[in-house]
Amino acid sequence: MTTYKGTVGTAVTNYAGNNPGVVEGELWYDSTNKDWKYQYPNVTTTGSWSTGGSVNTARRLAKVAGIYTAALAIGGYVTSPQGLTESYNGSNWTEVNDLGTARYGGGAAGTYTAALYFGGGYPFKTETETWNGTNWTEVNDLNSARGGSSGAGVTNTAAICFGGSPGPGGSGALTEVWNGTNWTEVNDLGTARYNTAGSGTSTSALLFGGRTFPGGPTGAVSALTETWNGTNWTEVNDLNLARYGVGGAGADNTASVCFGGFAYPPNNVSAVTEVWNGSNWTEQGDLSTAREYAGGTGTSTNALAVAGDTSGPGAANSALTEEWTGAGTAQGAWATGGALNTSRSQITGAGTKAATIAFGGIPTSNQSLCESYNGSSWTEVNNLNTGRRSYVGAGTQSAAINVAGYNGSSDVSNTELWNGTNWTEVNNCNTARRTIAGSKQSSTSTLIFGGIPNRNETELWNGTNWTEVNNLITGRAQMSGAGADSTSTLGFGGTTGSASALTESWNGTNWTEVNDINVARENGGGTGTQTSAIAFTGSIPPHTTATELWNGTSWYNDSAMSTARMALGSSGPDSSDALAFGGTTSPGAESGLTEEWTSATNVVKTLTD
Repeated sequence: MTTYKGTVGTAVTNYAGNNPGVVEGELWYDSTNKDWKYQYPNVTTTGSWSTGGSVNTARRLAKVAGIYTAALAIGGYVTSPQGLTESYNGSNWTEVNDLGTARYGGGAAGTYTAALYFGGGYPFKTETETWNGTNWTEVNDLNSARGGSSGAGVTNTAAICFGGSPGPGGSGALTEVWNGTNWTEVNDLGTARYNTAGSGTSTSALLFGGRTFPGGPTGAVSALTETWNGTNWTEVNDLNLARYGVGGAGADNTASVCFGGFAYPPNNVSAVTEVWNGSNWTEQGDLSTAREYAGGTGTSTNALAVAGDTSGPGAANSALTEEWTGAGTAQGAWATGGALNTSRSQITGAGTKAATIAFGGIPTSNQSLCESYNGSSWTEVNNLNTGRRSYVGAGTQSAAINVAGYNGSSDVSNTELWNGTNWTEVNNCNTARRTIAGSKQSSTSTLIFGGIPNRNETELWNGTNWTEVNNLITGRAQMSGAGADSTSTLGFGGTTGSASALTESWNGTNWTEVNDINVARENGGGTGTQTSAIAFTGSIPPHTTATELWNGTSWYNDSAMSTARMALGSSGPDSSDALAFGGTTSPGAESGLTEEWTSATNVVKTLTD
């Protein structure tokens, strides 16, 4: 039998008043007020996009079936129509068997093991193919040839196709429903159009955006939205931004997400994302990369935007996948702080959000520069004795350590201690190396590990000397670390040749593999302790804004950082208090940006409320 303690991990406690020691969701009895209470975070986020795995073949006008962790990207256009099919497992795309008829801009429905693809191409086609998880098989055709149409449906036995391109055989307002064997014409759209997006099921669908007839520039772009109830289309409230070539996802006609497309004005590709709640569209977190003709699938809370064209019209095919997480409750948020005086990457630091020292890094040469942060601005202080980059930093603003790294010509083993005023060289670590990670909180009890090339060596600092101890299970470079001291440390992410999601925990003697981070990344930021850590940004590639929190058992996604970057500095005592500074947003583009992480306050809820 399931018990409260077995589920939550603690027994129900008795406390006089509001209990400051409880965790999220934990129940206690307030003996003073004679109430049962629990607490939860009070921050509500808007939806946001994060980077997923890129498709193997960059293209536009592919259509997507499935969910955000198990999807199928079908067809598309590169320099000619494609029959390409790729399968997504939530991280990577794998090429599988092609469509029987190469084409683009058709409609799709179903799952990654049971999909349907119909119409598309030019000349416009009627062909319908069904996917069984291995192969495509041609089945009965649409009644009317069309391209630039949209489709909806959660299975390959019940789907709907609507709208389409003008021209010979074009079907701008026609709607057809698939019953697993045949297509049947049903009631038309209210407004004929093409290059739309659709979402939902064969009995509860939504259509939005597109181009109306006749063609021509600004007058042809539509913000119209129509909803399908299984019998008729009804016009409802418009998108806020008129555009065509949009992507879309949604479970039914009450909840959808629309993204990207080409807008007039401002006459370019768009990153705008809007969410439909059954009555109105609301703009939320935009795509990180503006594009048109991206494929979409999923729901209004978890969706994919796949491939597309980033320049418009038809100028720059993209392989990028972005993953949408809808509005929800978060533990915290990032806010912009004061910029570093000298922009740089491959930097590190020690301290808290309100009191940090940052040291070393590049851009043009290995820097010995140090800057001190007071919670609002940075001030230059005394330099390192040996300028370098890609090293470990730990401790506080007044008592820090700097270990190993790269001096511009070779890896080094230098160790320096900071006393709040000056750096002093002390005993070197045993193995010279760079792109290493370490525990973050102590300058007298520190653990370092990893490094190029895929090193697994671990060393322990006792305040005087370095001692080699048991190795990482999986050697990696460009990891991130967190930990109170050399007896309790967490190492996560990195690269073994590709970005890693591995997390290992150190108990003072050995490393143990624990639950992976959700977004595999290298060269990211991280800080905290073994039981309360935060991981942010890094490279998948490309660079990501993803933020995750560790609760001692699992990683969970939280509010994304505003600017994607890698090789940045980080500091902070735990997952509720962190600072991110510097880094690079693209090769050679060093940043001085500082962002401050603040966790949510908790709301205490009384069960009798």
